[in-house]
Amino acid sequence: MAANPDTIVSTRTNELNVEGEAAIYRSFRHFWHPVMYSHELGDTAPRRTMLCGEQLAVVRLKGEVAAFADICAHRGTMLSLGTVENDELRCAYHGWQYNAQGHCTFIPQKPELAGALNARLTRYHAEERFGMIWVCLEDEPRFPIPEFPQYDDGELDFEHVFIPSTDWDCAPPRRTENYTDLSHFGTLHDGILGSRDQPGVPAHSARRENNALVMQLNEDQDRADLKRLWKIYMPLTVLLHVANWRHDVHYVLFFHPTPVGPRVTRNFTVASRNFDKEQWVAEEALGFVDVVYEQDRPVVESQRPEELPEDLSKELHVKNVDTYSLNYRKWLVELAHELDARASKTAVDATKCDETGR
Repeated sequence: MAANPDTIVSTRTNELNVEGEAAIYRSFRHFWHPVMYSHELGDTAPRRTMLCGEQLAVVRLKGEVAAFADICAHRGTMLSLGTVENDELRCAYHGWQYNAQGHCTFIPQKPELAGALNARLTRYHAEERFGMIWVCLEDEPRFPIPEFPQYDDGELDFEHVFIPSTDWDCAPPRRTENYTDLSHFGTLHDGILGSRDQPGVPAHSARRENNALVMQLNEDQDRADLKRLWKIYMPLTVLLHVANWRHDVHYVLFFHPTPVGPRVTRNFTVASRNFDKEQWVAEEALGFVDVVYEQDRPVVESQRPEELPEDLSKELHVKNVDTYSLNYRKWLVELAHELDARASKTAVDATKCDETGR
């Protein structure tokens, strides 16, 4: 039977598809992810969170955020049960204290031992940006923290709404793909984002631009003032910018599905706009996003396999409909293979070092 010209199917096969999907998940350790909103972390105590299956204690010390493995070097107590004292993290069990670098600085029972013991915490990269606290679990992040230029744009004077985070039972790439899937707007979000009477996908293009996959819609001539631009900052962050340039009206969604575990995603969303701000914040922003997300949720959580298939031939891709998704999956797989190879080389080098002592 001849192939349907409207369907794009990869001829590549992958017998180890399960391992391929696991490689995609492992790759997320090499990227920055928000783990909480800034307003959720106080100054007097750490807060517990999860990232890629790792339990973390996130804390403010001397005005800066720090992220540690949530385990005390002394007796394995969760540091997230502790407090901040004298700009240091104090364990709730025996009172051992750690500075921002994770070094033990004070042992109440034997103060003279603090500098002599090699007691330190596992510390991860942590930064505060765009009203969120970002963490990367690996020493060398593959890409920088995604861009959100509208957040600090004083000229356009955006109002930002931090949508309460929610956990979904799905893999993060499924959520990213859902967020950028033009073809479901008219069916699933009829009357809100599209219409069932007009389910077609507008003409669009996809291109790589530094660390982002960019989708630009080719608007009709009668909508020439309207520009809609999607960016996926690889591997997961979505920036949607809708603008009417003639009237200088802008609406932005900055979204990131953080991998709590391989099949649990925490959704972080900042909604921003520079018009009708007071009414929008009070009456529309939270409700609008909540309605759309709750329509998406049961559908995305139902998808099988839970993670995106690493083998592109496992699902069908339709020309001029799934263009953006197909390009996203290809890049995601490339990054997973690259980072898996890097991790394997590092492990081999470490083994050789152990064997030779050099």
